[in-house]
Amino acid sequence: MIRLLNRYLRLNLPNLLIPVVWGISWNYIPSSLTSESPRIPALLMAGVFAQENNQNDDNVDFQSDGRSGNRTGGGSRSKCPPMDFPLTALVPESNWGKTLEAHPTLWFYVPYSPEQAPVGEFVLQDEAGNDVYRLPFELSQTPGLVRLTIPDTQESLKRGNWYRWYFTLYCDRDKSASPVFAQGWIQRIPLTPTLERQLNTAKPREDQVYVANRIWFDALTHVANLRLANSPQVTDADWRNLLQGKGVNLELPSQELSVGHVIFNEPRSLGEL
Repeated sequence: MIRLLNRYLRLNLPNLLIPVVWGISWNYIPSSLTSESPRIPALLMAGVFAQENNQNDDNVDFQSDGRSGNRTGGGSRSKCPPMDFPLTALVPESNWGKTLEAHPTLWFYVPYSPEQAPVGEFVLQDEAGNDVYRLPFELSQTPGLVRLTIPDTQESLKRGNWYRWYFTLYCDRDKSASPVFAQGWIQRIPLTPTLERQLNTAKPREDQVYVANRIWFDALTHVANLRLANSPQVTDADWRNLLQGKGVNLELPSQELSVGHVIFNEPRSLGEL
């Protein structure tokens, strides 16, 4: 008897389970899809949905060990008014990112107007803490996103080297009060022949190669520039997926922000800063 029962289950169990699996899976498919789409097996449809929903999250992964820094700015003695969204550097949670550029672009969300924060300073230091340069600047168009491209007139980042940067804003012109600032790290890496071939093949979506190789600053700049150019190659979803990828998790007040830049002033001697 037991032998006969085992044989029956072995031959018929798949047929017995199909209605159960079908019923459970079909209940989790949106009615808008089931009413208008052919009755594709529910498990296959669920698998397609999972693959589509997780594809970008799996691709965007900037998880890594962190370095000292803070990507959001604050200051208890600052004269800057409190904001719902603070000064934020668009960097991964690890506080660092890579670039291929000798004079890269960094991105920030600035909640203050040029009148509220009339004085700014960008500082780059080597890994030993020595100043490479200090660049005073003013804000152009804020609140909103701000891009800061290191001028070509400044020393190039050396390949393989780590640099610490500070993005500082003062809400008083005489800088008597504490500023608000964000700080983090950037490393320039070499462009290998393999990476160059991948970038040439991927045009105009080089950001996908940057993401695959965890080159944060170049990926962010490329997607941002395509969006600013209203390119059909990228969507708002591409932008959100990058900012909310693994190890990034950046929240901005709006997906539609004005984009300004910093206006660099003539550099002064370190004793005057």
